[in-house]
Amino acid sequence: MNIENFRYVAHRGLCNKTDIPENSIKAFEAAAEKGYAIELDLNLTKDGYIVVFHDDNLKRVTGIKGDITTFELKELKQLKLLGTENKIPTFEDVLMCINGRVGLMIEIKKTPRYKELMEKLVKMLDKYEGDYVIKSFDPRVVYWLKKNAPHIVRGQLSGKNVKEIKGRIMKILLGNMVFNVFTKPNFISYQYLDVDEKFYNKQKKKNRYVAVWTIRNKEELEKVKNSCDMIIFENEETVK
Repeated sequence: MNIENFRYVAHRGLCNKTDIPENSIKAFEAAAEKGYAIELDLNLTKDGYIVVFHDDNLKRVTGIKGDITTFELKELKQLKLLGTENKIPTFEDVLMCINGRVGLMIEIKKTPRYKELMEKLVKMLDKYEGDYVIKSFDPRVVYWLKKNAPHIVRGQLSGKNVKEIKGRIMKILLGNMVFNVFTKPNFISYQYLDVDEKFYNKQKKKNRYVAVWTIRNKEELEKVKNSCDMIIFENEETVK
């Protein structure tokens, strides 16, 4: 991984609230045209395809109720993203679109089928010539990478009080990065509110990069720009 390729990472692509929805090919194309790395989210369909979508439930983005993992790809392809003509892309669609132009920061959503997802994903990425890293809130995913694909740069997602982390005990364990002893991540992707110079220096002593999420304005950027290696942002004006 060339760390310089991941200094500024567009959160779910370079999207907006009108005609370029999150995690769409249009958002990824917009980011690539500006030279920004791309953060995106992966999940697995009922019939085993890797698709790019953030939420477990389809409702917020498509208006259709239901867990994305209970739908087949052909059903998902009929849905529209945030009222536009954009559709849910497969990860293969994204690789063909980006074709190594910018870095990909790939987040694996929590799923009981994570082994199936990871096996399919690594096979695809081993044929891809672009720069990429993989991260997850799920330490099982990070550990799987350590054991089965140590050549891939892996990251642990976390923060002190993150809604994506379910359960009080798990919040404490992940917030304090207890699992890092076993998973040995190459980078930490941490909620920006909890990152400062002390945190950064501690991770650097352990030879880990630090990514911060999600920066939405210049004030937030100013707080962390000297305490991280990678900045996951929304709104291009934030980083101009």
